[in-house]
Amino acid sequence: MSPALRPVVLIAMMAVAITVLASTRGSAAPTVDELELLGESFEGRPIHVFHRGDPDEIRVLVIGCIHGDECAGVQIAKRLRTGRPRHFVDLWILPSLNPDGRAAHTRQNARGVDLNRNFPYRWRPGPRGRYYPGRRPASERETRIAMRLIRRIEPDVSIWFHQPLALVDASGDVRMERRYARLVGLPLVHLTRLHGTATSWQKHVLRGTEAFVVELPGGVLRPRTARRFAKAVYRLVDPRQRDRFGTRRPDGISLR
Repeated sequence: MSPALRPVVLIAMMAVAITVLASTRGSAAPTVDELELLGESFEGRPIHVFHRGDPDEIRVLVIGCIHGDECAGVQIAKRLRTGRPRHFVDLWILPSLNPDGRAAHTRQNARGVDLNRNFPYRWRPGPRGRYYPGRRPASERETRIAMRLIRRIEPDVSIWFHQPLALVDASGDVRMERRYARLVGLPLVHLTRLHGTATSWQKHVLRGTEAFVVELPGGVLRPRTARRFAKAVYRLVDPRQRDRFGTRRPDGISLR
């Protein structure tokens, strides 16, 4: 190569290298996109969780179904576990905590227990029936699977989908709940406090975290509606939006 051409070639090579590096950084995929088996239901059905995104970012847990006859949220979970993972969130997606109840189309699990009355915090006994809380706190393997996951990953935010009241329950950080309600077009309503619920248990054992219930409309969600609810999960924790509501960074520093 002619000595006169070497500087020109070197500059060209550097320009290409910088372009490739910038492109790689801009399109780099998040570090995690995996499926984990958490355990099995009483009747032996698998309970899976999908883990997607960046483990160093704000951690969000989404549960699509806890009552077997209120499972429209599974469609939202399906939306969240497809497509490209987002780099600004550490997302955990549990499509169904109650696969036996879903198969039987019953609120309770296979042992007749309402899982959302079976968590230890403020648990109390009750008669058999639609809201039977079980013989003792955390008596059900599905409840214990959820508890182990929540204790292990320590989510900053957990969203539990129910049906059919078409509202967001104002039970904790109202600014965050109000924001999600506005994103999906549902009213924010303060429901009666219940005993043995998943959200109250998490907020009791993991102080400073948020867990709330989204009551979907009755029936099957249209694809467009499921997409809107899934998109709202991302928008709720998008770093460009975080300063608009109070929540906790992964390092524990409040954004309030």
